[in-house]
Amino acid sequence: MTDRRSLRINYLLEDTALFGGVKVVLHHADLLRRAGHRVTVVSRGPRPTWYPTADDFRMVPEFTAEHVPDAELHVATFWTTVAAAVALPTGRPVHFCQGFEAALEHNRDEHPKILEAYSTVIPTWTVSSHLAALNRDRFQRPVRIVPPALEPYWQPMDRSGPGPRPRVLVAHPFEFYMKGVDTALDAVRLLRQRGVDLQLVRLSQWPLSDAEREVMEPDEFHHHLDPPEVAVLLRGCDLLLAPSWESEGFGLAVLEAMACGLPVVASRIPSHQGFASGAAELVSSGDAEAFAAAAERILASGLKWRTMRRCGLERAECFSEEAVGTTLDDVAHWAASGGWGQRA
Repeated sequence: MTDRRSLRINYLLEDTALFGGVKVVLHHADLLRRAGHRVTVVSRGPRPTWYPTADDFRMVPEFTAEHVPDAELHVATFWTTVAAAVALPTGRPVHFCQGFEAALEHNRDEHPKILEAYSTVIPTWTVSSHLAALNRDRFQRPVRIVPPALEPYWQPMDRSGPGPRPRVLVAHPFEFYMKGVDTALDAVRLLRQRGVDLQLVRLSQWPLSDAEREVMEPDEFHHHLDPPEVAVLLRGCDLLLAPSWESEGFGLAVLEAMACGLPVVASRIPSHQGFASGAAELVSSGDAEAFAAAAERILASGLKWRTMRRCGLERAECFSEEAVGTTLDDVAHWAASGGWGQRA
């Protein structure tokens, strides 16, 4: 029988910059605290100003026993923290995998070290089924899935259809090639060439760069918004274009958009298929023509727009704090029990 005692849990976090993966860690830590566990976020970065954190936040120069408190579980949140979690003298190491870092191109020199970290067989939590399969089948790791949760502010407002001049949102930095922002901008150009009078709304962690401006000047550009401000922005838009590459770990922006009642055209990749299939319109990754055609169909039909909105809202209900909090409590006790040694 599972032991439901309160656990001491550390999350080892490399940085606290404004990114979806960092937000998921901070939110999970808070949900585990609500479940009665004693959770400390241990980070090389400073306490974030863009997301609320509990008093148990500790900034450290390195992840060693001198700086990391004793705990039953030490959760590595990036490949660089796996070895540190394993080396700590107390507790069990866990790897929380939100994306396979060796699937990226810009860090090819680090791939051997990344693969070495993944070869460490420890209990693993992932945000999606395709990452669970990769960890289980390629690296022989015991795995459980624990997805992101949606804070209460990801809510829709009453809408009956897109506006007369629809606001099309494209999220993420232009410089992050894996997010496919260039494909979305090409799709917007095609839509305008076909006479669709739309407003391009851009959202990024970083300011508008000269490189992006040369490609296309947005009608609106928002950067470094706190998550509740992002929710307000989403509620005022009519469509999200999300052309991430296959290396995307989950696709949090897609889920948050659906929770705010925003129809989505996204790339047909494992991460999006895992939770958005049947709710978002999924098209070939990198195909600007396919993105433009899907967007044009949605914006031209109030019925299709409303149907997609309803399906997205229904799908987002599966990611409530209550549901994910229960899963987190389960996987924490599973990892601490040692029962993961028997693969399931």
